[in-house]
Amino acid sequence: MKKQNHIPHLRSIGDFYQQLQIGEPQGEDFSMMRIEEQPKTKRLEMPLFRCDFYRLVFIRSKGVEWLLPEKQFESTENCIYFSYPGKLESWHSGEKIHGYLLCFTQDFFHANHLRISEFPFFSLGKSRLLYLQEVEAAELAKQQEEILEEISHPQHDTKDMLAALLWRYLLSLKRLYTKSDDLIPESQRNDLLIYQKFREALDEYFAALASNKQDKHPNVSAIADQILLNPSYLNTVVKRISGKTASVLIQEKTILEAKSYLMHTDLHITEIAFQLGFDNVSYFNRLFKKWTTLSPSAFKKAHLQ
Repeated sequence: MKKQNHIPHLRSIGDFYQQLQIGEPQGEDFSMMRIEEQPKTKRLEMPLFRCDFYRLVFIRSKGVEWLLPEKQFESTENCIYFSYPGKLESWHSGEKIHGYLLCFTQDFFHANHLRISEFPFFSLGKSRLLYLQEVEAAELAKQQEEILEEISHPQHDTKDMLAALLWRYLLSLKRLYTKSDDLIPESQRNDLLIYQKFREALDEYFAALASNKQDKHPNVSAIADQILLNPSYLNTVVKRISGKTASVLIQEKTILEAKSYLMHTDLHITEIAFQLGFDNVSYFNRLFKKWTTLSPSAFKKAHLQ
C-alpha cells in the first residue's frame, strides 16, 4: 500500500489561511480577521489537521462544532476556542458565523518578551472552550476591535502596540478562564480525566493504524485495555461526560479519519478501509454513508480542490 500522510500539518499562518480558503493573513507572525468577513469560498469542514502556531477563535453566534482528541465542543453564542502548536483538531461550521479569528506565533511572543506559560488555556489537558456572559463577551469584542483598528492603520510602533493589546487580551481571558475552571465540582474532575485519557488513547490508536503498528479497527475493549480500565466502567464515564457511548465516539473518530484520507490522499476506497482496520469494505462504505449520507467516493468527489 502506498503510504500517504492524511493529516495536514500547517506550518504557517499563511498555510492555514490557504487551506481554509479565507484569503491572505496580514502577517506570518500575527493576523486577525472578523469571521463573518471570510469569503464564501471558505471551507466549512476540516476533518483533521495540526498547526504550528497559537489560535483564538471567538464565536459570537452558534454554528461551530469542534471534534478534538480529548473532547467535543459545540459552540453556543459567546464562546472562545483555544489552540496551541501541534494540537490535533477537527471542526465543521455553518455558512454564516460571527466572531473573530486571531493567530500568532511563538516567535511573535518571544520577540516581544511575552510569556505564553502564563496562560493555562494553552496547556495540554486543559479545557479548550470558554463560555462567556454577554457583558464579558462585549468587553472582549471591544478589545478585538482595537486590535483590528491597529492592524488596519499601522504606524512605526504597531508591532509594540499589537504585543501590548494581545497581552491585555490574554490576561482578560485568563481571569475569566480561571474563574470558570474553579467552578468545576471536584466529583466531576476524575470523570473528566478518564474521559480525556479515553480520547487521547483513541487518537493514539488511530495514529498506530496510520503507521501500520495496528491493523484492527478499535473497539471499546481495546481502548479500555490501553488505559487499564474496565470497558463497562469506561463506557459509563464516557456517557456521563459526553452523553454518547464510547462506541459512538469511536465511530465518529473513524469517520473523521476516513474524511481526512479522502480529502488529502489519492488512496483508493479499499485501501482507506484497510488502513482504518476494516476487513469488510462494504461495511466501511455503509458506516460512512450512515454518518455522512454520502458514499466515500461521492464525498471525495464533492471535496476535490
